Amino acid sequence: MAKHDHSLQIDYMRLVGANREIQFNPDLSIIQGEIATGKSTLLRLMRAFLGAVPKSLPPEVSYVSSITGRLETGTGEWLISRPRVTTQTAKVDIAGTDAALRLPAVKNDGTADKTYSQWMLEQIGLPIVEVPTSRTRPESSEYVPVSINDWLSYSLIPGAEIDNMVFGHRDPFRNNKRRYVFEIAFGLYDTEMARLQAELKSVESRLNFVAQQSNAFDKLMRGTALASRDDLEARLHELINEARQYESEDYSSAESLHRGLGTDSLRDAVIRLEQTHVELNDEKDAVSRQLGDLEQLRMQLHSQVVKLSRAIVAEDNLLDFDFIVCPRCGQDLPGEREAEHDHCRLCTQPLIDQSDRRAALIKEQGRIQAQIAETKDVQGFRKEELASIESLLARQAAELEAARAELDYRTRSFVSTHGDELSELGARRARNLEEQSRVKDYLAILGRRSEIMDDAQSLQQLKDSLTADLASRDNSSAAEDNMAALAERFGEYLVQLEPPQIGGAELGVEIDKRNFLPLVGGRSFDEISSQGMQVLVNIAYSLAVHTVCIDRDLPMPGLLALDGISSNTGREGWDARREDNAFRLLAEVAGRYRGKLQIIVIDNDAPDFLEDKVVLRLSGNDRLIRTE
Repeated sequence: MAKHDHSLQIDYMRLVGANREIQFNPDLSIIQGEIATGKSTLLRLMRAFLGAVPKSLPPEVSYVSSITGRLETGTGEWLISRPRVTTQTAKVDIAGTDAALRLPAVKNDGTADKTYSQWMLEQIGLPIVEVPTSRTRPESSEYVPVSINDWLSYSLIPGAEIDNMVFGHRDPFRNNKRRYVFEIAFGLYDTEMARLQAELKSVESRLNFVAQQSNAFDKLMRGTALASRDDLEARLHELINEARQYESEDYSSAESLHRGLGTDSLRDAVIRLEQTHVELNDEKDAVSRQLGDLEQLRMQLHSQVVKLSRAIVAEDNLLDFDFIVCPRCGQDLPGEREAEHDHCRLCTQPLIDQSDRRAALIKEQGRIQAQIAETKDVQGFRKEELASIESLLARQAAELEAARAELDYRTRSFVSTHGDELSELGARRARNLEEQSRVKDYLAILGRRSEIMDDAQSLQQLKDSLTADLASRDNSSAAEDNMAALAERFGEYLVQLEPPQIGGAELGVEIDKRNFLPLVGGRSFDEISSQGMQVLVNIAYSLAVHTVCIDRDLPMPGLLALDGISSNTGREGWDARREDNAFRLLAEVAGRYRGKLQIIVIDNDAPDFLEDKVVLRLSGNDRLIRTE
């Protein structure tokens, strides 16, 4: 079986707006600092960088506009820019060697095919699975996805939890998801089985719906005379034939009506008069348009006569003027009068006989006036024609009105006499159409019934197949081996930490199969009264979970960040030795699993022998969030 790479390494992380960048080692990195300098805040910002932004961050984080950095996963190196907002659809920018993405953070808003959280699951090689919210009644429970935040609960251990809970087991909601993550990782909750169970639930739901539809149909059709498709189709054929007969009777009745009343010729006369009326109206409109065109032509000709009259008058009046400036081009004219010219001094036109020019203008004026007279004659003819058409239209309208009135009178007389017969014919036709519609509805229901039965058969076959697949899957043996390996590794790590014996009994460790929490000396984690001992148990158990998952190719993010490992321990005697043992164990595991597990330790102090692993020192004068 091929190995899966679930590594998750943070190369660096930059807090934009806070003037802070942290470079991390690929194996062990130590963040050292005094209390209230931002160490715990850094762990929460790491969670925001990899998943969802926590809602309750300290006020100084408001200076951070976004979190950027570089990640290394089993699929490659990625540059990430994550805005520091709790909006679930905030866009996260991702850049890789051959890819550039812009994804909504937690909730898909339709702009991409996945969210940043789903993308992160894919890059780490973690299963994308949905689990029921209720363990006692999974068949009727709502299914929710196991998100990247649920997996990060096994990777990011806050200082507020390391000495009182295991991966958040005291929070009811987180504890439910913690158990699911453990079951998925160690093979107790087979992801393929979960997929099959979810699909089986969907199939059963659809089968129930199909059964309800089938029962409703049976109740509807039970005891009816039209309960079979053959009967319904035959009845529909009969009704269609009857409808055609009614239409034929309607036409025959109309023809008989006109023949019986003697209205054949009257009806034809009405149709003829209506057609003639339309034609006369068209002819009237055409003559009106011609009159308008003639009037426009007459006005244009009159305008030409006026212009010619002005030209004749100007010819007489301008002969005696001596121009100094040309009225056409505006240039100065010579002062002397030159008699020997063959062209006009003003417009340079060739000189002609003035008497000939005047005669030509008068002749043109006469021709246009004659044309005006001819146009007026044509206008007269058209006006007479229009008057004749209007008179004819008036007579035609009167005749049409009289013919219509007579036709209406005779028709009303027939309808009043044969009203019952006509009403019965209309009622039979309406009943026919109504029954046709009802039979078609029945046939549609029968068709749906057939589809329902086909769906039911297919769904039942799918259900049987899913049930058989579920019955054939048995991972109990592999899961037991994984649990045994975890208990053994947990015991090895805890011994290296040299914890005190509990109640004078020899140290014995195991994993509680009811809740997947560690048992030490027969005591559960909650029964261990020493918070210092709880810290040691948490360190050993967290390391065991991650290293066993790596060795057995089980899904788990290859990142472990521990905050406050020196909590509730002193720096004297055995306490100091146990604290050093913890750092040595973490350094040893980080070196052995370099490239597969990155360990980050956040604490007040760091031992001298790990000085080279300190990547950031915080103090009261140099806090994590630099506001200046």
